[in-house]
Amino acid sequence: MRRPRFKPDDRPLFYHLYNRVAGEPEFLPFGPKEKERFVQLLHQLDLFFTVKVVAYQVMSNHFHLVVQAPKELPTPEEICRRYKAYYGGRRILTPSDPRCAKLGQRMRDISWYMQMLEQKFSRWYNRTRKTRRRGSLWAERFKHTLLGDAQAVWSCCKYVEMNSVRANRVLNPADYRFSSYGAWCGRGRHPFEAHVREILLPFLAGVYPVQTPAELREAFRIAFAGIVAQPANADGQVAPFTADLDRKVRYWVDGLVIGSELFIQDMIIQSRGILRARTRGLSRTKATPLCCYKQLRAI
Repeated sequence: MRRPRFKPDDRPLFYHLYNRVAGEPEFLPFGPKEKERFVQLLHQLDLFFTVKVVAYQVMSNHFHLVVQAPKELPTPEEICRRYKAYYGGRRILTPSDPRCAKLGQRMRDISWYMQMLEQKFSRWYNRTRKTRRRGSLWAERFKHTLLGDAQAVWSCCKYVEMNSVRANRVLNPADYRFSSYGAWCGRGRHPFEAHVREILLPFLAGVYPVQTPAELREAFRIAFAGIVAQPANADGQVAPFTADLDRKVRYWVDGLVIGSELFIQDMIIQSRGILRARTRGLSRTKATPLCCYKQLRAI
């Protein structure tokens, strides 16, 4: 039975969003054209949604996003502006329109964001195949991990940007152009630089005192310097929860909440009640105070 997604709306929150295509791990349907289209859709949806992308990575059979969902609903005026911009002026909405309230709720909701992203990409993908395909493109519901503090967001962004290195696609994440860091290095400007300035830099400031996008890119470069990806774990093994960038760690994808123990307990109380707010379900890193709520079993 599907459980409702845990999406607290009492504060702005960062999420790691992930999904992969249906089929065997060796099935790699996304080439440069498909990856480029996916990135284009991210920019299109940025016109409509107040969900803000700060990092992304599009691979041959899956994708990663780090986004922020704001606490505040957009004003009726902003809803109308975004609606008009998204449809290129072909559709107009007025602040008095009764649809505004529902659209405002959807504009800040990660589930609606992902539904539109995956559906629009799937329709484009099916339409551009030489032979008609059937069935779902995506293997399952998208996964989301709530990121609770600056260290969790910073570590997750680095983990996402290093995905192409761990997959042996490139030796340096700066060389992979279908990622936010690769595009940033190639063009000299972050693809979503406004979000980096307005959201990511202020959020990281208390722990990582970088003040400009250029300083943040340099911090990424230093973090990635000299890292060599490690071999994947043997089948059935689950790597321990760690913030290391050189290996695949399922906690960043399959964990429910990552952050400090205090933040996780607060989230558990909100979602499942005070009786469930115990620490036995936590996995901890050794070198950082990060914890993950959800202990993973071998696949």
